[in-house]
Amino acid sequence: MNNPQTTATKDGNAQDQTTEQHSQKDDWQDHVAMLLDYSKQLKDDYQTQGKITHQLAKAEWRLSLRSLALITIFLGCFASGLVLLWAGFLGAVGYGVYDVFGSVWLSIATATLLQVACLIWLWKNTVYLSNKIGFSKTLKSLKQLFNLQGN
Repeated sequence: MNNPQTTATKDGNAQDQTTEQHSQKDDWQDHVAMLLDYSKQLKDDYQTQGKITHQLAKAEWRLSLRSLALITIFLGCFASGLVLLWAGFLGAVGYGVYDVFGSVWLSIATATLLQVACLIWLWKNTVYLSNKIGFSKTLKSLKQLFNLQGN
């Protein structure tokens, strides 16, 4: 009943199955090893990208500080120019009033009145704009987002 041919065929099939299982096991291990290599490479790439992003942020920070310093200087120069322009305007108005009416005191009063009017206008605008500073809407939104109001 046990034919040598059938026994050899069974042994051959068993060897093929063993070889195939061994090959599948090796393929699986190779795939895991490749996944590990890919994950290491991905981690290295993310670290490199993080370092580059950090360097970029530092460079942009330096440029921003430099730009802010220059803007401050330019605004100072602009403000000085406006002060000189305003002083020239007040001088011209004062001279015009003196020329028309011949009164130094009226010239001084007119220039002073214009100066006070300008200061009042500047003060009102400063108060108006300072009321706009803040993050009240953002804070309200965050409180609603995190349910901090107790509602």
